[in-house]
Amino acid sequence: MTARYGLTGAVQTALLCQMLGEMADRLEKNRPGQVMSALGRIGLIQATTMDPRLTPALKRLVPEIEGTVVRREFAVRLREIAGAL
Repeated sequence: MTARYGLTGAVQTALLCQMLGEMADRLEKNRPGQVMSALGRIGLIQATTMDPRLTPALKRLVPEIEGTVVRREFAVRLREIAGAL
């Protein structure tokens, strides 16, 4: 994000990493063996932040649901993404 929105690149990256970790925690603690859906992905993003500065970036980072993936596996993917930022 640009400075006009009040977030530097480093701050945004730190917040995105934190949110990805929170999302992964939520998936691992609540029904970890349940299959993840595309609607569940959107709900997870919305439950994590409604901040207009961060929502678009989070949507770009969180992978689309392709095939069958359970919540605990999706959590692993989110942690990998956070680690790569």
